[in-house]
Amino acid sequence: MLIEFAVAPRIVARENLRLWHGVGTLMYAVQWLCAAIVLWRLADDKRG
Repeated sequence: MLIEFAVAPRIVARENLRLWHGVGTLMYAVQWLCAAIVLWRLADDKRG
């Protein structure tokens, strides 16, 4: 949601592109990291 409504409009408006592309990339990376942690924990719970 933050990427959709906070970051994307600023990229489209070409406001400080380098900053907002960096913020968007970082947010996607954090999102994938959190998803990987959740999946890892769920897989670990099913084993034992």
